[in-house]
Formats: sequence, structure tokens, C-alpha cells
Amino acid sequence: MSRQKRDRSSTGVYHIMLRGINRGDIFLEDDDKAVFLNILLQKKSKGEYALHAYCLMDNHLHLLIEEKEDDIARIMKRIGITYVSYFNKKYQRIGPLFQDRYKSEKVENDGYLLTAMRYIHNNPVAAGLVKNQGAYKWSSYNEYLKQRKSLMVADTALILGIFGSDVKYAQEGFLEFMKQKDDVRYLDDYNETDELEQGKRIWQKLSLEKIEGEIRLRELRERTGLSIRKLSIITGINKDKISRILK
Repeated sequence: MSRQKRDRSSTGVYHIMLRGINRGDIFLEDDDKAVFLNILLQKKSKGEYALHAYCLMDNHLHLLIEEKEDDIARIMKRIGITYVSYFNKKYQRIGPLFQDRYKSEKVENDGYLLTAMRYIHNNPVAAGLVKNQGAYKWSSYNEYLKQRKSLMVADTALILGIFGSDVKYAQEGFLEFMKQKDDVRYLDDYNETDELEQGKRIWQKLSLEKIEGEIRLRELRERTGLSIRKLSIITGINKDKISRILK
């Protein structure tokens, strides 16, 4: 059966989400995220697209992409093939890395453009990784404030221009907008916050069942399949210690 053809955006802008197969991690080290950003920059420099926002999480990523010289399907195919080739070679694995095709939603107006951008930048906060968007290294948030000294990947002019023509004034508008609460869920993305909350409930339940120590941690991993990072968030145990226990 052939795949259903995707609807095209009249603006050429799409909110894209890619997640790991079986919700597994697609970035095992910070170096992997850096490589992915370089791939984005390389493809973008060829005029294939503009990138208005991004956020790289351990097991999924979000992009706010605008088509330029090529269509979104070919853009995502090139990005995916290049990164999977790198990942499989580095970790001596074969087979797919991403779950199915990328998910996408058309961005047809400025309102959705802004709320999708906010949602993307809020991902690390919602997951409990950081307390504020600026503390997360692997998103385009700090590029909007010109606070990143290293690699600049995002094209910030379009969104900042919505807030005003003066850069400083536009950045202030951006910051105020980012403070607003957004309860909208996009792309049917599973909520990592819900996943962590479920893990916390199981952790507490195991304690009530008088299951303690290393057995309690192993049981939590067995029941949830959560990554070491998430187990650390739930239990408060150092990631290195968890790694030693689960060996």
C-alpha cells in the first residue's frame, strides 16, 4: 500500500518532529547533537531550506523548517540519511534509527508559527531537564537572544520581525511571548512530562511495596524501559551510579 501524500503548506513552512525507533535515543552523546546541527547547517547553506527553530532531545527532535530550493520530503530524507549513516558507523549498528517517517504539520499563519516556536523551545523545560529555556544548550532559543558564542544555525529574522523591526525591541517581545503559557500539544507528540510522572508513581509504588535499594531501581527500569537520564530525574540518583547498578 502506498503512503498517503502529505498536504502542502501554502507558506512552505512546516513543524517537523522525528523520534527514535521504539522511542529509543537518537543522540547518545553531546557530540551526536553537534554533528546533527552541522548537518542542518550544511544542508541549509546549500539553499535547500530556512530553519526558524529547533530543539534536539535525546530521543526526538523538533524543527521549524521553510522550504526554499527543495520540497520538505527530500529535505528530510537527505538530513535523515546523512545522520543515520554517521550514527550507524559510529556505534557499529545497522538498520533504521527513526520511527516511521517524520511527522509534520503545516504552518499557515504567524499565530501558529509563534506558538510552534514556543512549544519547540519549551520541550526541555516540560521534560524537567532545565528550569528555563535559556539553560538548554541544544535548542535555538539563545540564538534568538544572540547569546550563543558557538554555532549559529537558526534563521531568526522572520520570527523576530513579527515582534518588531528594532532588534532589541523584538527580542524583548520574544522574551515576553516565551513567558506565556501554552497548553497546545503538537503532532500528537507523546508528552515526556507524562512519562516522567508515570515513572515517579511507579517509583513511589515500589517503595510502598517494601521494594528498596538496587532491586527497586532495577524493577523501575524493567517496568518502564526508561533511559538512565530519565531514571536519574525520577530517583535523584546520579547517572553514573545508575549505570553501575544496571550493568
